[in-house]
Amino acid sequence: MTDNLFLTDSVVLGVIVSAHGLKGQFKVKSFTKPPENLFAYGNVKLESGEELSLRLVSKHRELLICAAQEIEDRTAAESIQKQELRIERGALPLPAENEIYQIDYLGFMIVDLDKKPIGSIVGFHNFGAGDIVEVKPEGSETIFLPFTGFLKQVHIIEKQLVMNIPDGFIN
Repeated sequence: MTDNLFLTDSVVLGVIVSAHGLKGQFKVKSFTKPPENLFAYGNVKLESGEELSLRLVSKHRELLICAAQEIEDRTAAESIQKQELRIERGALPLPAENEIYQIDYLGFMIVDLDKKPIGSIVGFHNFGAGDIVEVKPEGSETIFLPFTGFLKQVHIIEKQLVMNIPDGFIN
């Protein structure tokens, strides 16, 4: 895989959900697997451009309780809530041959087995039951399709994914 196929310069590793306590700690929803891998890439950048050196304080259900030396009190923690935590794309290891990061599928067109266009990929989600792809059909609202088990072919050059969409799944 060559670097010119990458669609983004940075990758979202998580999002700050809320402040936690009075000492500048905050809750983070990590998008890495396992969630603690959030700390494997060094400092992260906020959408505001501020860089944070995160450290894990504890876990609370599905969230990580984090601290950063740059965030000293609750007011500062509240000011960064809802911001994404990003790293530079180059900090990720190169995917294995014939693999691609999901983020590189953003903008790809989803087509069914008959090559009928469904829409372009605008996001990926996982609520615990497998990966879901968010697709924006031409002229309508986004829809969510199961990704795990439905992907049949990937055409990198054409920026196209062929999926087996069950009958009646899309109106």
